[in-house]
Amino acid sequence: MGNFDFLLLTAYLFAIFLLVLRTKVSHKNIRLFKILHLMLFVGATYFLLSDPMAQNEAMAARIIAYIPLVYVSIMMFINEIVALIKRMGLSRKKGQRGAKTNNDLVAKLSTAVEFLANRKIGALITIERDIKLSGYVNKAVVIDAPVSSELLATIFVPTTPLHDGAVIIRDNTIVCAKAYYPSTERTDLPLKFGTRHRAAIGISEQSDALTIVISEETGFVSVTINRQIDYNVSKETLNLYFEKYLKIK
Repeated sequence: MGNFDFLLLTAYLFAIFLLVLRTKVSHKNIRLFKILHLMLFVGATYFLLSDPMAQNEAMAARIIAYIPLVYVSIMMFINEIVALIKRMGLSRKKGQRGAKTNNDLVAKLSTAVEFLANRKIGALITIERDIKLSGYVNKAVVIDAPVSSELLATIFVPTTPLHDGAVIIRDNTIVCAKAYYPSTERTDLPLKFGTRHRAAIGISEQSDALTIVISEETGFVSVTINRQIDYNVSKETLNLYFEKYLKIK
């Protein structure tokens, strides 16, 4: 077995390991493993093109065996690729400019947020956008119910078993509750930002999701997206975030 064959087989086996691990471990914790997979991919590419043994083997067979690895590697880094494209401003779709705000979802979210904030009930509500949060959904408690302001409010009541952690909304469905995000590692944040705020910033660093945070100490409503947090926003400002980011696909 030549260097290319060994690296190709190792890369495929490692990819299978990562795909299984992705459903059990957060994106942040498998970052090192993904880098190792990338190194295997680069090594396989190098030996595909330069290994002297290629003169004695059918290059066509090597290429056919290699092509699926390209696809697997791209899918392994799809979240990072999508985030980079969005950051470069290249992800605008033709119909996006005229896309309508999901008013039904906005109304339900606004009602729930107002109810929770007025009663100083802590909450963490994440609305998934282009980058999927499946790694967090798979480790949370599955709800799979239509979004309603009553259900959202009930989930975060402190006496319920699901109040801790985050709710993840996909389209118009509450897919899960009690989802846990890795806390941001930023050291420049004010001390007033608690666990929920740091977790909300953490998920905004790994995805394009819009997250609403309600403080149980003050009842203040904050929003995180694109690695930034807008602290203590007004109802009008929250609606502006909804109008900008909650578009019907």
